Amino acid sequence: MKLLKITGLLAVLAFLAACGSTGASVSETSRGVSGVPGWMMDLEAEYPDAKYLAAVGSGDTRRGAENDATGALARLFTVNVKVDAVAQQRYAELVKGDKTYTESEKAISETVGTQANEQFVNLRFSDPYTDERGTTHAVAYIERESTAAIYRSLIQKDLAKLDDFLERASSMSGSLQRYAFYDAAYSVGLNAERMIGQLRIIHANTARLLESQLDLRKVAAARDSEAGKLTYMIAITGDADQRLAGIIRKTLESMSLSYQERGLLMVKGSWSVNPVTLTDQFKSVQWAANISLYDESGAAIATYAKQSRENGLNELQAANVAYRQVEKNLTTDFLKSIQNYLTRIVTGG
Repeated sequence: MKLLKITGLLAVLAFLAACGSTGASVSETSRGVSGVPGWMMDLEAEYPDAKYLAAVGSGDTRRGAENDATGALARLFTVNVKVDAVAQQRYAELVKGDKTYTESEKAISETVGTQANEQFVNLRFSDPYTDERGTTHAVAYIERESTAAIYRSLIQKDLAKLDDFLERASSMSGSLQRYAFYDAAYSVGLNAERMIGQLRIIHANTARLLESQLDLRKVAAARDSEAGKLTYMIAITGDADQRLAGIIRKTLESMSLSYQERGLLMVKGSWSVNPVTLTDQFKSVQWAANISLYDESGAAIATYAKQSRENGLNELQAANVAYRQVEKNLTTDFLKSIQNYLTRIVTGG
């Protein structure tokens, strides 16, 4: 699963629009006889650290100064939060129809930590100051208390949703259904953990209170325990050397599903890779994969079907490229198909 490193908080346009591009209370700073704002000489005096996260930036224009200040603010965040892209996408799908989340809260979860820009939730800027050399300066800041309140509201809703999924999981009669709810609880927990990691920088006391209510390892243990009961077998025609079966097993290991020769579920399908002649310079192979996952009743719940052509200096090299391409596709398309099915179980979609 592809992991994304987070260098700071990311913005939600709705909040930026609400807050405006200039500060209100703090931006009206005192200026000396020369007209230089106080924060140019002493940032802490104007924007005390106990109340604000703030940084000064400079540029040829106001926009350049604000961008520089935002980048400097981002460097104050030393926390590195890794995001599971598949789980994050599933989280968005799990809360999409939940009316207890506001649209702004959903937007925060979808954007914070998933993009590379340098904007922030609840970000404000001071009035700009241009010095005698023509360089413009500005302060980028976020108020700790009000921003923490935004995060606290969202995290508390995540924790409530996680508890609801765990309770519903225990009431399910089928192993696949129980796994779906435990996995959904884990995905929501990952989002809460990610937001708490950001909140530690903004307001450590609030973060400590919330993280004491989240035991993600316990949720993961419950999910993995259920996954251990959710075994599967593999039957792929044309896979004489079991190479594709090995790729499938590796792919499903990421979901903690267990392979058994007589598993409860079944991965069934066909595979072919055959040489084709196109040019004298390169060797080519045409491959086709049609793979489905079937539940206990024998109904197909997830499918991957694709065919393509790969080239190489020889047939072996071309075939290796084909296997690498299929492995890449399975870890995205096939897993996504399975996750979509599990999400439908949970949301009733």
